[in-house]
Amino acid sequence: MSIQVVGVAKSFGEHPALQGIDLDIGEKELVALLGPSGSGKTTLLRIIAGLEWPNAGDVLLDGRSAAVHSVRERQVGFVFQHYALFRHMTVFENVAFGLRVRPRRGRPDRAEIVKRVERMLELVRLAPFARRYPSQLSGGQRQRVALARALAIEPRVLLLDEPFGALDARVRKELRRWLRGLHDELGTTTVFVTHDQEEALELADRIVVMNNGKIEQIGTPEEVYAAPANEFVIRFMGDVNEIVCEAANGRIKISGVTVDEIEAAAPIDGTATLYARPESITITADPVGPGRVTTVSRAGASARIEVSLIGTEQVLDVRVPHETLDRKPLQRGQRVSLRIRRGRLFPREGGRPPHRLLSALDGDKATAPEVRETTPAGRRVA
Repeated sequence: MSIQVVGVAKSFGEHPALQGIDLDIGEKELVALLGPSGSGKTTLLRIIAGLEWPNAGDVLLDGRSAAVHSVRERQVGFVFQHYALFRHMTVFENVAFGLRVRPRRGRPDRAEIVKRVERMLELVRLAPFARRYPSQLSGGQRQRVALARALAIEPRVLLLDEPFGALDARVRKELRRWLRGLHDELGTTTVFVTHDQEEALELADRIVVMNNGKIEQIGTPEEVYAAPANEFVIRFMGDVNEIVCEAANGRIKISGVTVDEIEAAAPIDGTATLYARPESITITADPVGPGRVTTVSRAGASARIEVSLIGTEQVLDVRVPHETLDRKPLQRGQRVSLRIRRGRLFPREGGRPPHRLLSALDGDKATAPEVRETTPAGRRVA
């Protein structure tokens, strides 16, 4: 089933939760609604489900308005963050619940219900736990029961509201892989809400980044991460360094720092902010370099190095492979030079003075790459 959200607006009192949302979701697509708390993503999910009604706009399911259909008629399965399982029912009865409460004319017979529930429990790998109660299950198992219950009614759309928010990190990773495989097997159009960037990047076919009731960007995980449409998106999508600089005649200089490649949505003249991911910065020992190592951490998948730029309050976060640091060790207090291999440039927001060193246009060691104009999606203009 395809989903079209057309000009949807929703307010709670004087608070606008959604402001003219337009969104197309294709059949069998897995889409993430990503954003901070209060961005409107859960409200949008509930409007698609029919649990909330918009003040303006419409939701189309397979091209037909859903406004005249109840939640049951929309053939939507909804999974809540905290499972919403019935504690007095076994796993089997929880999964069977949506089938048993159907109107008589649409209710499967007892044998069909048993068959369908058993198939769902096999699918979510919980068949041995059919006679247990929710209190006897782990958090990950309870979440799978909630998913099985939503899938048992054979929905044409599956909606998930922070499905892994109450689970620990290890279980979240396991269930993310499992859910992606389940989606690929069943082909149900799926929309899930999350504030976890890693979750959205790993699971979704496309990501819808939301903020203050508006859509900031829609794109594949690769597009949203590598070619953010604006400063909110680049800040929200993972760790990033913000470096203040000056742009003039389509060129920039950052005193003491070499820059290889810069992308910008439009030509910029004046104070600007260069955003660079920690993994896109190369660090080299240099006795006269502009940076000084303040922290070296070997924990995690890559080594993290914090570098203070001498003469400013700016601290850059740099990530390098452990093997690189093994070959060329760096110590706290050591002077270093920096090379930014790739960054995104945006006009400077008001209210924050630029750092003196980074705004200088007269640094002898600085290179001046030409700012390359790109489309809003981050593709270069020929």
